[in-house]
Amino acid sequence: MSRIEIRPPNGIDKRIARTRSLLAQALLDLGAEHGVDAIDVGDLIESAGIGRSTFYAHYTNKQDFLCAAFVNMLEGMERLAASRDPDRLDLLPSRYVFAHVEEARDFAVKVARSEERPRMLAAGEAKLRTIAETNLARLKPDWDADRRREAAIFVAAGFIGMLHWWMLGGVKLSAQRMQSAFERLTRSIVNEA
Repeated sequence: MSRIEIRPPNGIDKRIARTRSLLAQALLDLGAEHGVDAIDVGDLIESAGIGRSTFYAHYTNKQDFLCAAFVNMLEGMERLAASRDPDRLDLLPSRYVFAHVEEARDFAVKVARSEERPRMLAAGEAKLRTIAETNLARLKPDWDADRRREAAIFVAAGFIGMLHWWMLGGVKLSAQRMQSAFERLTRSIVNEA
């Protein structure tokens, strides 16, 4: 299963980061084997080796955890992309997300068929809009806020649509092919006159 090392956000308590990491890995492992819908909180905490009270100190329920885990992964991928290339030209950490999904193919396919998918994707899309808008402010300072927001909404929704389509199709295309398509489509938005 995917073991991409992502640094936690600056200032986050190491115990919280450890709990998130253990739960995320438990989710990847159990989800790939059983499917996301079949997992309950007891399965997660047992696999992660944490207590029930620790889980509920951070999350309201399994659905809250699943959305938070997806958002945390996206935030981590953005931190990774920014740390590797602070002057990068991309709007989203798409390269890293596609690689992660390709590596965790069995899990991704089960998430695509999960009842939780719509909530997870909606939470992820909201986070991606914020990421894209932040990167557009850096890359296109001459654009007004409305134009950046509109482009960010379009780019985030397009990425989530591509990701969902790819996962539903069994992650059969390569991450590189998905990245190339996403770059081509994004370039047409950012470079428009």
